[in-house]
Amino acid sequence: MNKKDQEIQRKLDELETTILKEQTAKALPARVEPSHSAPSNSLSSTSAPAETIDAKSDLQYFGGIALICLGLIQLFQHVRLSSGFMGMLGMGGGGFGMLLIPLLIGVGWLFYDSKSTPAKLLTGASCVIMVLSILSSLVMVFPSLSVLQTIFMLLPIALGGAMLLKGMGGARAVTEKLKKYKS
Repeated sequence: MNKKDQEIQRKLDELETTILKEQTAKALPARVEPSHSAPSNSLSSTSAPAETIDAKSDLQYFGGIALICLGLIQLFQHVRLSSGFMGMLGMGGGGFGMLLIPLLIGVGWLFYDSKSTPAKLLTGASCVIMVLSILSSLVMVFPSLSVLQTIFMLLPIALGGAMLLKGMGGARAVTEKLKKYKS
């Protein structure tokens, strides 16, 4: 290369170094101080710190989500559900037919007149009442566990939450983002 090409290449390298320093200073003002070293000719050495910082942040963010999911899976595997069917309406086990009657009338009415608003309301209300009665009659039982088992089951949720918060830039960054969304 001649002198002119070398001068152009040197100016481009200085510009890229300055841009990378500004981006790094904006992304992490407390941790990364711009260095006062001479610019190098290779782009890989100047762009490596910004890429590793972003990858570390993303790794912590997604690692935190994965740990929270793992903890929730462990927690959900230990909870047992049982039901005393139709307990909400006080009908006991034999009262399921009472909820099917309005549902069957509503469905029949919809087949007869598909544009009827009262038929749609009757069918929808019957379905909603059935779902709510099933959900309200569920009984959750948490079987007895040792303290160590409980700690190992809940620990990934706590660690995942901390990693997720750190991956988002810490507590200060989260509050700044929330303030930005409020205004």
